[in-house]
Amino acid sequence: MNSSTKLYSITAVSFCLLISLLPYGALAQVVGFPASKTAMELRRNVFEQGQKSDQPFANFRLFMKYQLPAGQEGAVHLGQHIKLNLLSGNHVMSIEHEHLDRQAGRLFAMVDGREMMKMSLPVKQTSQYQSTQEEASSLFSMDGDYTVSARFVTEGSGTLFAKCMAEGKWSPNAKALFIRDGRLVFDIGWLGAVSGGPKVNDGKPHHVVLHVRNGDVELFLDGQSVGKKRGFMAEDENDHVFKIGASAQDFGLDWEGGDLQQIQFWKGGLRHLALSKLIQDESTDKIKVQPGFDWQAATLEETFNGDGMRGYPVVLRVEGPVRIEEAWVQPLVATDHAQLMADWDDETMEAGRKLYHSLCVTCHGTAQTPGSLPTALKFHEGAFKNGKDPYGMFQTLSRGYGLMVPQGQYTRAEKYAVIQYIRENLIKPHNSDQYFEVDAPYLASLPRPLKTLRESEAVTERRDNQYELMDFGPALMWTYQVNDAEKISEWNIAQKGINIRLNPGDGGVSKGRAWMVYDEDTMRVAAAYSGDAFTDWRGIAFDGSHGTHTRIKGDVAWINSDAPAWKHPSQDTWEDQRIVGRDGRQFGPLPKDWVHYKGLYYHEDKAIIRYTVGNTMILEKPGVFDYGSSPIFVRTFNVAPHSQALVSRIAPDRDDLAVSIRGASGVTTRRLGGFVELVIPAGASDQHFNLLIAKTDEDTLKGLEAAIPVEDLEVFTRGGKSRFGQKVIHTQGVQGNSDEPFAVDVLTVPDALANPWESWMRLGGFDFFPDNPDRAAVCTWMGDVWLVDGVAGDLKDLRWRRICSGLFQPLGLKIHEGFIYVTCRDQIARLHDFNGDQEIDYVESFNNDAQVTEHFHEFAMGLQVDQSGNFYYAKSARHAKTALVPHHGTLLRVSSDGSRTDIVANGFRAANGVCLNPDGTWIVTDQEGHWNPKNRINYVKEGGFYGNMFGYHDVKDSSDEAMEQPLCWITNGFDRSPAELLWATEPAQWGPLNGVLLNLSYGYGKIYTVPHELIQGQAQGGMCELPISQFPTGVMRGRFHPGNGQLYGAGMFAWAGT
Repeated sequence: MNSSTKLYSITAVSFCLLISLLPYGALAQVVGFPASKTAMELRRNVFEQGQKSDQPFANFRLFMKYQLPAGQEGAVHLGQHIKLNLLSGNHVMSIEHEHLDRQAGRLFAMVDGREMMKMSLPVKQTSQYQSTQEEASSLFSMDGDYTVSARFVTEGSGTLFAKCMAEGKWSPNAKALFIRDGRLVFDIGWLGAVSGGPKVNDGKPHHVVLHVRNGDVELFLDGQSVGKKRGFMAEDENDHVFKIGASAQDFGLDWEGGDLQQIQFWKGGLRHLALSKLIQDESTDKIKVQPGFDWQAATLEETFNGDGMRGYPVVLRVEGPVRIEEAWVQPLVATDHAQLMADWDDETMEAGRKLYHSLCVTCHGTAQTPGSLPTALKFHEGAFKNGKDPYGMFQTLSRGYGLMVPQGQYTRAEKYAVIQYIRENLIKPHNSDQYFEVDAPYLASLPRPLKTLRESEAVTERRDNQYELMDFGPALMWTYQVNDAEKISEWNIAQKGINIRLNPGDGGVSKGRAWMVYDEDTMRVAAAYSGDAFTDWRGIAFDGSHGTHTRIKGDVAWINSDAPAWKHPSQDTWEDQRIVGRDGRQFGPLPKDWVHYKGLYYHEDKAIIRYTVGNTMILEKPGVFDYGSSPIFVRTFNVAPHSQALVSRIAPDRDDLAVSIRGASGVTTRRLGGFVELVIPAGASDQHFNLLIAKTDEDTLKGLEAAIPVEDLEVFTRGGKSRFGQKVIHTQGVQGNSDEPFAVDVLTVPDALANPWESWMRLGGFDFFPDNPDRAAVCTWMGDVWLVDGVAGDLKDLRWRRICSGLFQPLGLKIHEGFIYVTCRDQIARLHDFNGDQEIDYVESFNNDAQVTEHFHEFAMGLQVDQSGNFYYAKSARHAKTALVPHHGTLLRVSSDGSRTDIVANGFRAANGVCLNPDGTWIVTDQEGHWNPKNRINYVKEGGFYGNMFGYHDVKDSSDEAMEQPLCWITNGFDRSPAELLWATEPAQWGPLNGVLLNLSYGYGKIYTVPHELIQGQAQGGMCELPISQFPTGVMRGRFHPGNGQLYGAGMFAWAGT
């Protein structure tokens, strides 16, 4: 590193980066995306060392050039069941063998260019099986004596086997053995269940035997009896079928998270010695009584080191005196590369042109206009580093290379369309040495497509949205509408909602099947619901739509009105005391002496809420119990000692809604005034109890109370096992050009496809740890917080660790007195790691005074701390709509203890962060539109009004004189969307630029100096663009590194950027 200045910026577009900029200096190198492979490099030679392949292959093409003497017999075997006889003489054979999961396979063979045979391969048995009704009656009688053996390995849950309706809900006399909360359960519909034994979702092999004789049931696990019940039998129903890996749609649930290896069924049951041998896991041969049904799961594999697709592998073998001249296998792939190139025409050329000029041109440019990213390949003059043929270019688009991350937003056809445009319009006329001629031999060499994949509706190409793929963790804080009303006055919205997944399983909250939505402002359960859909995915941070907000989907069990959930403990009233908005609705939190949300604990896949009612501390854990046709929703309460009764409205008073209590004595429910109320009497000790609510009858619910244990929730407040698996994702920085006035080094963010949670890495804020300046904390707009190590050195090994998820659109982060604070739309969150595993166990609500509405544009941005410990962030207004609450369009100050929030100034439209000045004042930028004729930089005075007449204020005069004047106005051409400013003061090491005020650009991805002066209290000045190439995305946040003194910046691209 030489003596020149540097900048570091953290950015995120459709790809995401961290960029380091230093005037005249440079840091690291290349990113870890795989290099493209040629069609020849995909080939694997076979039969070199003998007549048998050294490994099995799945979904492949076998090419074989051979000689078989006349009169001799020879054959090629594909596994145990397929034999193809060879013709004598010299021939070229090509065989395509494909067999994907849960569908019929295909075998296609050609000899010397002529079709030899074509056949379908039967569907393989995988982790699921379903009998016919006739088979269920003849093979799987479960209303007499029978024995079932199951072998499995799992870290998940779901059904091992069941006898129930082929489709539909759980029904009387249905039977299922399944895993719930990690333990085995055998259930007979409407009769009861047998369960017991240790948890089996530990990733270890297990063997379970269910034995029924004379109506008595006994369950054995790994050689030990773990549960039994006498007289536990029900008649089989004629319309029931036997299933493996599945049950009814609302009960037991499908097998997930493991391998279901073998199911054996003995109709009539095993006796004495045979049963004993089975329980002790001896082989079937030793038992000697063969099962009437013996099912083993087929194994799926990908056999080309990531270049092929998972399928059922077979070993290749040649039989007879065959002389192999050439033999190789090549993977069959999802894309018909040759056909997509053959389809190139004027229509695909125009499609490619539109795609290139909508995004690609920004970084790569054209022959006339340079791109904004110096390291991006200039197609009209640069040399390809990762394959210049169309297939190689397709791999770069699909897998990424260097700074080019995978472009998953495009279909295969779109990728080849843009490749056609680049080749014919940028490479061929301007850079002919890099132009690759596509001819017939080249097309013939390409990997061939999977035909069953192309023809199957189940596996056609999808374009899943990143927000639908992402694992948000067990809860997501967001704004949720919980009813279907269209009129604003009838909306029921949890503005600061906490949506918690209730059923276990992988994939996070959005992949669940049952949820409860809590409301931080009122501490009500806004809704409980179940089904296959989490939400409608509407809203600016999801589908990018404006003027929309998110609604829950599915079967809603109940909705509570948007009102206080708890009666005021000292004033004995239900009257809502929240702020009344200008539209008559109520917003913001209830007074802290009424209810106060304190935070959310994470313990593995559980979420526990902490709040107060008056002075009484309450811990609450939501859950669900799968039983019958409707889920039973469970709220587990741990209530601290209190001197007066507490009353809560828990549900509407409906005939179809049953409620039951189990646990602390004296806790009751009552139906009063259209509500079901929970009454907790005064108590001198902790009260622990379960509240059960379901769409069923009271007797059924009462009978299930004992099946759901009452838990001590304190054990979940100290941290648990790692939620993110201690996974560290490695990336490498990319070196800047030291010949430029400022060297821009890129600290590469884990791509969504390269991290296990498919986190969408749109960066909203960051800060460095003072005691460990080689580490930074980074938040993303989609709710994550990550640690990244290796930021201060050569950037060759950046180590990313996800530590928190589920926050509400965080767009600011500050490390203060050893804690990470995050600006979210609903709160300033303070993060706690209790057990030292570098994952967050408790998201404390340091301050949740924020007044939130559903409007898409009211972001909470930036986070700074002054010398007195006060926190500052900016709250946007409602775009083109009139403000509803005092916080709209403001600069806010939160006291050092988090107890209060004050409005410093108002009249802003969209203030993207806040700058603290050395004299204790502030600078805030604002965006053009709706009373802002142009973008502006504001030197802020306490109590000042800054011009937005749509804001929440009493200003009637819209003249210039009635508002505070900006430091400067900014034209769109110079900076279409200014972001946060910062001073190049200590610890900056920017030489002549030390002490300068800098402005970051979200709109153009640039940095400017802001020379100015103060005359009689009025700031006036301008902006000067630094000689730095435009970043590939917007930059919003900047901080100087406490060690090397260089500038790091972070940002993203969502909308209103370039």
